[in-house]
Amino acid sequence: MSETYDVVVAGSGAAGLTAALAAATSGARTLVIESAAEIGGTSALGGGRVWLPANGTPENAGDSEELANRYLDQIFDTRYEAMIRTFVREARVMAAFVEKHSPHRFVVCPNYPDYHQDRAGATRGGRCFDVAPVDLRELVPEARAVRQPPGYSPITHAEWEKWRYPDRMDRELLADRMAQGIRTGGLGLVAALLDGVVRAGATVRTSTALLGVLTADGGAVTGVRVRDGDGERIIRASSVVLATGAFDATDELRHRLLPAGLGVSASAPSDTGIALTVAGDLGLPVDNLSEGWWMPMARPEGDLVDGLPYPRGLVRERGVPRQIVVNRQGRRFVDEAAPYNEFGKAMHRLEPGDEAYLIFDEGFRERYPLPGLTPDGPLPGHIVTADSLATLARRIGVDPDGLAATVERWNGFCAEGADHDFQRGANAYDDYYGDPWQEGNRCLGPIDRAPYYAMRVYSGVIGSKGGPVTDPAGRTLTREGPPLPGLYAVGNAAAFWTRDGYPGPGATLAVGMTFGYLAGLHAATR
Repeated sequence: MSETYDVVVAGSGAAGLTAALAAATSGARTLVIESAAEIGGTSALGGGRVWLPANGTPENAGDSEELANRYLDQIFDTRYEAMIRTFVREARVMAAFVEKHSPHRFVVCPNYPDYHQDRAGATRGGRCFDVAPVDLRELVPEARAVRQPPGYSPITHAEWEKWRYPDRMDRELLADRMAQGIRTGGLGLVAALLDGVVRAGATVRTSTALLGVLTADGGAVTGVRVRDGDGERIIRASSVVLATGAFDATDELRHRLLPAGLGVSASAPSDTGIALTVAGDLGLPVDNLSEGWWMPMARPEGDLVDGLPYPRGLVRERGVPRQIVVNRQGRRFVDEAAPYNEFGKAMHRLEPGDEAYLIFDEGFRERYPLPGLTPDGPLPGHIVTADSLATLARRIGVDPDGLAATVERWNGFCAEGADHDFQRGANAYDDYYGDPWQEGNRCLGPIDRAPYYAMRVYSGVIGSKGGPVTDPAGRTLTREGPPLPGLYAVGNAAAFWTRDGYPGPGATLAVGMTFGYLAGLHAATR
C-alpha cells in the first residue's frame, strides 16, 4: 500500500511528539512512527521535568535572557552560540505552544536550584518545571500505550519536596492515583503530548522501525523506509524529523564511542542509534559522539524494560546523611551530593578497572530511600551487608584499612559540621537534596550504626549526545554547509551542542522539545 505524508516523525519521545504537535497543528499531514511496542522512549522513563530559563513566572523573577545566556555560555559549547541563543529565546515560546495545543501543564519548581551554583547567572529555583498530574481516562486511547518505568509512582515533585522519605509518603493517595489512571513524571508528559498530537490529526504507529531516509538525486528528502509487522516498505514524505533518541542502548556503540568504564545505559532499549546510520548513509557530518548525559546508577534485581535489565539513576540518595561513595581503595573521590552529571565525570576519572560503592549504615536504611531497599524487609541481592566495616570491605573487594580510615575521617567531618575534603553540603544544590529536618549541614551524618551496607554504583548514561549536526531550525547540515532539504534531527538523535554541560534539572527535555517545536514548524511549512 502506498502512503504519503507531509511530515514523518521517527520517535515518540518528548522531542518527537513536540515536533509532531507543531507540524500537525500547522496543517501538515503528520505520521509518528515508533520502533518499540510502547510509546514514549526514554522520555516516558524519566522524571518529565523541563528547564525553562527566563520564563516570566513570579517564581523566576529577576531572571532574564541575558542572565540565562551568560550562565549557559559557561557550560555549553560556544561553537554553537546560535543554538544557545535560540534555545533561551524560544524555550518559553515552546512551553506556551504546548500548553495551548495539549492538556500538558507546566508546574514551576520554585526551590529546585540550577546545577552550577558557582557560575554567574545561576538561580536558586524557578527555572525547572514539573508535570501536572494527567488523567488517562480523559485522554485519547493511545495514551494508555505509553511505557511505564520500573518502580513507578505517580508523585509530583512538590509532593516529593514535602514528603521526601518512605515513612512520610501518602501511600494511599499514590495507590488511588495508580488505580484511577492518574499519571505524573515523564509518563504524564508523554501521555499529554500524545493526546495533543492525536487530536491535531496526526497518525501514530508503534512497532514501526525506521530503516533509512530516501532522497532524490538533488538531495531532497522523498520518504522513509520502515519495517513493521508486515515487513519492509516505503512511506513517502517531503520532510522527516529524526527524533529516534540516543545511541547508548547499543552496547557496541556505547563501548566504542563513550568514555571507558561507562557501565550501563538508562536510555530506552529502542535507542540504538539509527540517526547515526542515516547520517552515514547520506554522508552528513556528526559531532559530540563522545559526550552524554551522565548519571550514577544502581542495578536492582528484577527491574526490566522491554524484557531487558534496566538500571535506576541515583539522584536524591546521594545528598542525604549517613552515606559515602568510595573506590576500591576505600577512598572517597567526589562530593557525593554533586549534580549527577558532575558525579559521572568523576567516575570517568577513576583508574581503569576501579569500582565505586555506596557505603551506608542502619541509620540510613531506617530513614532514607534506596532503589529496591526497604527499612525492614528482605535484603535485595544488589545490597551487601556485614556487622563490621572490615567484613563489609572484604565482601565487596574494597581495601579494609582504606575504608576504615575514610569512615573515621568522614565521621570526624560530621562532628565538625563541614566536609574538608569535598565540601559536601556547602552549596545550594547539595543542600537541596540533604535532609531538611536535620539542623546544620543537611548532607552530613556519621556512619556508625551496625549493620553496615554496600551497593555497587555504576557509571551510567541517560542519553548520548552525538548525532547529525543541525542549525537552529533543526535542519541537518551537509558537509558543504547548507541543510539537506527536508531532513531534521532533534533531541538526543541530534548533535547536542551542549558539550559536557548540564545546566539544570530538565535541560535534556527542554532542549529536545524546544528544537522539536522549531523543527516541526519548519517541516510543516517548507
